[in-house]
Amino acid sequence: MIINIPPGLRGSSGESFVAKMENFVQFVEKSSIKKVIFVSSNSVYADENQIVTEETIPNPETESGKQLFIVENLLLQNTNFQTTILRFGGLIGEDRHPITFLAGRSNLENPEAPINLIHQVDCIEIIRIIIEKEVWNTVFNAVAPFHPSRKKYYTKKAEELNLVPPQFNENQPSVGKTISSDKLIRILNYEFKNLG
Repeated sequence: MIINIPPGLRGSSGESFVAKMENFVQFVEKSSIKKVIFVSSNSVYADENQIVTEETIPNPETESGKQLFIVENLLLQNTNFQTTILRFGGLIGEDRHPITFLAGRSNLENPEAPINLIHQVDCIEIIRIIIEKEVWNTVFNAVAPFHPSRKKYYTKKAEELNLVPPQFNENQPSVGKTISSDKLIRILNYEFKNLG
């Protein structure tokens, strides 16, 4: 089973993703499912200006990240099935790119922070290989190994797509993490198809 349910915690509705997933897991336990892939996010790591590997202790700053990390552990500790966690970066695809939301905006924070993106094509291929190679009971960071600064990357993307480049606030120090996918590349022998 592939579980790819976003927490949906952007508002202040007080919803509990953890409670919903605890309820959901009860049904999984009663089923014949023995292998689970849980799509999580690199938001489980704090923005601390460091290179982040799977050995880095998660320290989520957002409510969404906090609840995702709890659910990761809920699944990994369940003995009724085997789980692999995929901590994806920001999703890009044919009809989806962050520049469409950022174009023309001003006063954006963290101009020198590195990007951590992954293309939909790579997401699907990584999931396929995990299933094919039976790689269970582990955690993978899944981000394209391409980390230019937000300012450099989004300015270039805006120019390529004939959009108004976003303007960044250079007055505050940039904060951001670089997510390493080295473990995934090594264990799955994976070569990213799209670097953004």
